Amino acid sequence: MPAGACGGFAPLAASAARSKRSPVLRVVVHEKGGRTQRFNFEGDQFSVGREEDNDLVLDRVNVSKHHLRFRRHAGAIEVLDLGSTNGTYVNGRKVAQPRSVRRSDRIYVGDYILMLEGDDDSIAPLERGEIVVTGSDGKPQTRAVALPPVNATDPLGPAAGPLPPEVAKMIGRGDDDSALFTSARRMPAPGVQSSYLDKIANRVLSTVLLNVRALDPMTASELPESVRDEALALVDGLLGQMRTSQELEEGVDIDALRGTITRELLELGPLTELMKDPQVQEIQAVGNAPIRVVRDGGGGVPQVELVDRRFSGDRALVLAVQRLARKWGFSSEGAQIIEGKVDDGFSMYALLPPTQVRSAVVHLRRNKTDANNLNALCDEGVLSSDMAELIQAAVRGCRRILIVASGATDLDRFMGAVVGEIPDELRVVCISDTGALGSTRPGWIQVRRITDVADTVALSDSIGIVLRGGTDLLVSQRCRHEDAAAVMDAFSGATRGAIVSMWGIDSAHGLWRLAGLSTVAAGAIQALTLSLARSVDLLVRLSVGVCGEPMQIVEIIEPRVKEGNELIHMPVFRASRTEAGTTEFKATGTVPTFIRKLAEAGIAVPMRIFKT
Repeated sequence: MPAGACGGFAPLAASAARSKRSPVLRVVVHEKGGRTQRFNFEGDQFSVGREEDNDLVLDRVNVSKHHLRFRRHAGAIEVLDLGSTNGTYVNGRKVAQPRSVRRSDRIYVGDYILMLEGDDDSIAPLERGEIVVTGSDGKPQTRAVALPPVNATDPLGPAAGPLPPEVAKMIGRGDDDSALFTSARRMPAPGVQSSYLDKIANRVLSTVLLNVRALDPMTASELPESVRDEALALVDGLLGQMRTSQELEEGVDIDALRGTITRELLELGPLTELMKDPQVQEIQAVGNAPIRVVRDGGGGVPQVELVDRRFSGDRALVLAVQRLARKWGFSSEGAQIIEGKVDDGFSMYALLPPTQVRSAVVHLRRNKTDANNLNALCDEGVLSSDMAELIQAAVRGCRRILIVASGATDLDRFMGAVVGEIPDELRVVCISDTGALGSTRPGWIQVRRITDVADTVALSDSIGIVLRGGTDLLVSQRCRHEDAAAVMDAFSGATRGAIVSMWGIDSAHGLWRLAGLSTVAAGAIQALTLSLARSVDLLVRLSVGVCGEPMQIVEIIEPRVKEGNELIHMPVFRASRTEAGTTEFKATGTVPTFIRKLAEAGIAVPMRIFKT
């Protein structure tokens, strides 16, 4: 019996120790605007109400003195409403007669939600060993269905053992008390996010994926009609049984729920429609939150909008990302960082759980052109034709180029255009996170920076043996600590040339940061920075444009070291804003010192491009 009320709850007296093998049964109580607590359910009955003689005291005015009672009956736990004023609701339905409840049920009492938890067999969820589906002949038939249990392996991934709790929660398995509701009616208003419907959609989605293995994007990029029909029949059967068992409340739009689930299972969910809209330039989806889009508002002014479309959960978003990656040929089983060109001119950058980020994240950015070379970017105003001519000559001549990007620039797209200028006959090593850079060039050596559990050789050792075999160009996309030492070797002469990109604020920061990545000794950074400045032929500074363009070369610089180790940054080209509000690219009159070496190699650069 309770000894008094505390924060709306009356704590139970300490119970006697139970055998470790005895089943556990607890009542979980979630208070609106408050905390979640758990109370042991021992014996055959457990009463709830406002009076002190209840096993659980809920001290709110909308709770009756003796509101409800749980009782054991015929191997189950039943809930009985004790004639309460405001009623007791189970899964949104008012209790008129004794009703059995299980672990997944929600019991609504005023401003509280009660649930049962534990390993007691009396509250084990009902197994859907068989459901009724529509057969190929149009007639109903029963089908055995496997269910995705809590802590099961991911139906889309390899059998790698139990999932961590946070991952199980992400894909719709296990209980999450923080998502409990505090209203007996859970139907959302139009456009309002509903966790209740999300949980239903997640459960159906996971069950269908488990039972129809051909839906796995790692299996095929296209879905045969027979697979689609099987998935749809299973969705209909599961929703039908949920409605019969009253798991789906009255008022749920079954057709709309079915449409959401099938679009996520068989298409790309809400991305399908958004990617077809020619006005949509960018899309960001984070878990099951409303999707953000950037539209072309005309006159080059973007319009950011929060649309009323979203995924039902991380599992559905992951499925869409994997399906796009599989279709365009850059997917790999178990990959968590996925990037590449996809449908309707979009480039996709996705991060899939489990990672340090709490939800799955996908960014889609529509490109104006394929930009397979620098001339295509000239048409977009990223650089001038004179600037492109200089970079093209430096690439053909295997010079050492450092590209420093800041802001929200699409550095990978720019690197793709630069790599498109590399002649086929050169021996090239490309380093990128996923190893996809240079995938269209046969004979190029593609190096994956992100490690795999199956890797037996360190990245540095792999790059080392490749470089010792002889290389014309080392390309490092978004250089990181893992390959910074190899980049420094390339700049110092281990390769004929190098094209390296990295994040940085300006040219000085880019040199300093690359030096810092390659050493752990703070005192050596200054010396390495000077060494880099002597080695780098051309430094390209990429940023948001001077007139707000999404991406632009704002400066091309030649680093030079004067007597006394004075480091200066000599601008060769600059972008500036005119009085009319347009962008103008101007030469400064500086002629890079490596131009003479290019001429000796038979690569002519017209001197007119350097005239002011």
